[in-house]
Amino acid sequence: MERSSLPEADKPPSNVTALWGATWRNSLRLARNSASLVSALVIPGMFMLAFWGVFGHAAGRSGFDYALYLMAASMLQAVMFAAGGSAMALAVDVESGLLGRMRAMPIHAMVTIGGRMLTDLLRSVASLCAVIMLGLLCGAQPANWMRLAGAFLVALVMGEALVLVFLGTCLRSRHPVQTAGLIQALEMPLLMLSTAFIPLSTLPDWLEPVVAHLPFSPMIDTNRALLTGAPLGTSAWETAAWLTSGLVLGSWWVSQEFWRRK
Repeated sequence: MERSSLPEADKPPSNVTALWGATWRNSLRLARNSASLVSALVIPGMFMLAFWGVFGHAAGRSGFDYALYLMAASMLQAVMFAAGGSAMALAVDVESGLLGRMRAMPIHAMVTIGGRMLTDLLRSVASLCAVIMLGLLCGAQPANWMRLAGAFLVALVMGEALVLVFLGTCLRSRHPVQTAGLIQALEMPLLMLSTAFIPLSTLPDWLEPVVAHLPFSPMIDTNRALLTGAPLGTSAWETAAWLTSGLVLGSWWVSQEFWRRK
């Protein structure tokens, strides 16, 4: 039987082993970063509680389930913050030279991004669970558990699409950390310029068509329809188009930059 010429200790790790190692390393780094944990587990819930505390009572008197309304927005906010934190973590790795050293290792270049995305997926799951539990405690009443599970899965896809777009943007930048900081700074203004916290009908007439078709609004409206049991309507198709574009564009950006730099 033919034997490998390399000693067992000198064999390069398999891609699966390398992917697990990258995920474990990123998870440990996340667990030791208190700011990231607060961003993942506390801040989306704080926004939900703040808006629910101010407007929840008045909305409840009119028969409006404002806690459920806010849950859809907080779910997107949770995965969006996870994507922003991922972009910053990768940007630090790029500028510190760690990413360059990992490229020199005998593993597939995309293992680094795969580990990054798996870590973000775990963070998004934890953050979404925290948001949903808080929403239920505030009195939110989803249509049924299947619809709630559907909204949960849609939010995870939203998060992975945002991760790819944010990572691709940082990799294409000459100053990745500054770019990641700018992305994090723009997250809340973009979220506010959507249907996250107030109905579209309350906006000025000239602003309604703009806000209605910005990416976050149809995504939130789709999750909101899933949670309430309402028909999905055109927002589902628009969400699918935005998510497909984000996944394709982000994947292309990331792969192009990795191979170019390698």
